[in-house]
Amino acid sequence: MLDLLLCEFQKLKRKKFIQLTIGAAVLFPIPITILMARDSQTFDQLFRAGILFGDLLFLPCVLGVIASMLFLMERDNDTLKNLLVIPISKTKILFSKLGVLLGMSVLYSVVGLGASLVGGLIVGNINDVPIRLAVSALLGVFVLIATLPVIMVILVSNRSYIFSIILSFAYAVISFAISMMFGSNPEMVNSIASILPIPLIMKWCLGALPVEDALSYILPYTISLPAIIGMMALYGGAFSALSAFFYKRSEV
Repeated sequence: MLDLLLCEFQKLKRKKFIQLTIGAAVLFPIPITILMARDSQTFDQLFRAGILFGDLLFLPCVLGVIASMLFLMERDNDTLKNLLVIPISKTKILFSKLGVLLGMSVLYSVVGLGASLVGGLIVGNINDVPIRLAVSALLGVFVLIATLPVIMVILVSNRSYIFSIILSFAYAVISFAISMMFGSNPEMVNSIASILPIPLIMKWCLGALPVEDALSYILPYTISLPAIIGMMALYGGAFSALSAFFYKRSEV
C-alpha cells in the first residue's frame, strides 16, 4: 500500500498544477490580508476569511481537479490493466489515490495557515497558533471527505477533464453559497446546512474559533468537534464504500 501511495505521489510531482495549487495556498491570503489591514480587522477575522475562501471554496475545486488527474490519467494512458496484472486490487488502487488526496488536502490547509500567520504579522494579535494548526489539519481531512461525492461521480462517470472541473466548481460554489447564507441567516438554512458536508464544516468552524459579538447569533447553531467527527465519519465511510463498489465494477 505504501508503494502505491509513493507511486501516486510520483505521478503528481510531474504535474505543474500541483505546484500552482500550493502557490495559490500561499498567495491566496495576500489580498485578504490587505483588505483586513485596511479595515483594521483582527487576526481572528483574517484566519476565518482564509478558511472560508481558501478551504471551503477553493480547496474542493482543487481536490476535484487532482482527483480527475489521478483517475483519468490511467484511462488515457491505458495503464490500469498493467496494474491489475501484478495483481493489485482496484480497492487498494482507489484508497491509495484517496490517501494522496488526503495528504494534498491537509498540506494545502496547513500551508494556508502559514500564509495567514505571515499576514497576521501585518494585522497583529496572532494567538492560539497550536489550536489553529489543529483546526487546519482537521479542515484538510474534513474537506476531502466533503469532496468524496464529487470524486465518486468523477470515477463512475469516467468523463472528460472539462466535465470533472465543471462538476467540482459547481459543487464548491453551491456549497459555499449555502455556507454563506448560513452565516447571514442561520435559522433559514439550518436544516440544509445540517445535512450538506461543507456547510457542516462551516458550522463547526464558527463554534471552534473565536467570533466577535456581531456574530454571536450564530453560536446556538454551531456543532461540536465530536459531532462533526461523527458526521464526517459517516460521510467518509458511506462514500468510500460506494466509490469502491462502483470502481471495482468499472470497465478497464
